[in-house]
Formats: sequence, structure tokens, C-alpha cells
Amino acid sequence: MNGLTRLTLTYFTPFLHWLNDSRLGVITREYHYVFTACLVLHFIGLSLLLGGMLIVDLRLLGFPRQLPIAAAMKFLPVAIIGFLINLCTGVTMVSFDSIDYWLNPAFRVKMALLLLSGLNALWFTLVEHRQVLSQPSDQRTTIAVRASAGLSLFLWFAIIFWGRMIVAFQSSANF
Repeated sequence: MNGLTRLTLTYFTPFLHWLNDSRLGVITREYHYVFTACLVLHFIGLSLLLGGMLIVDLRLLGFPRQLPIAAAMKFLPVAIIGFLINLCTGVTMVSFDSIDYWLNPAFRVKMALLLLSGLNALWFTLVEHRQVLSQPSDQRTTIAVRASAGLSLFLWFAIIFWGRMIVAFQSSANF
């Protein structure tokens, strides 16, 4: 276990034990179908999230230009619903064995990418969202908006990749 892993594990240990020992963790371990149902719902949430973000981000990048930006932005609630489904199911799955999840390097990378994605979304919402909605549909978005949209797409595909890598690194708790 490297120094950073030890440091973060020490810092997060009380929370990880609380989550693991919570009623949610107990239920997830006692009823195996709960974990399986969460996996299915996590995929559905991911589909809603990625589908909504693809429409929004691709439009902000300029594709397709004939689609009004305001119309594309109406898919944000779909993405938010998908994110909330993933948040609930993700917490439930992690409660199954929170320490092992945290020791998994792919899980920690995924969490770091989720944090970056959240910061990117927060920046867009606070700084650019109103300006984007008020501009004419045929006008090209600013370079900052395009950079944010491109970063968003990159981060979500990276989050999916590292989420899938969690299984590959499951036996790498010493990493």
C-alpha cells in the first residue's frame, strides 16, 4: 500500500467503517439481489446521464448547429436524473465493502474524475449557463464553453472506463 493510499485510508476510515456497518451495508450484504439490482440500475442511470450529456456537450461543441442550444439544454434534467440514480446505486454498492472499494486504485481514480466532473459542471453552471442560453442558436459558443463541454465528455468516458476497471483491479488492494 503506497503512502497516499495509507493517508487517504486513515483520513476516510471512520466514514468507510460507518458506511460499511450502516443498515444499507448490512442489507446489501444480506440480500445479494440488492447488489445485482443496483448494478442494473447503475447501468440505466449511466445511460440516462451519458445520453443527456452527449446531446448537451456535443451541441455546445457545435454539433449539430441546426439544433437550438436551448433545446439541447433541456436534456440536462435527464442527465441529472441519471446522475442521481448512479449516486444512490453507487453508494449502495460501495456500502457492500467500502474498505475494499477504497483500496482499489481504479475506484479512487474514478472518484477523483467524478470530483473533477462535478467541478467542471459547477463552473459551467455558475459562469456560462445563462450566457449560453441567451445567445442566438446559430452563434458559436465561446472557447471556454467548448473546452468545458469537451472536458465533460472526456471525463464521463474516463469515469466509465475506470468504473469498468474496478473489477480488473479488485485483487490489487496492495497497489
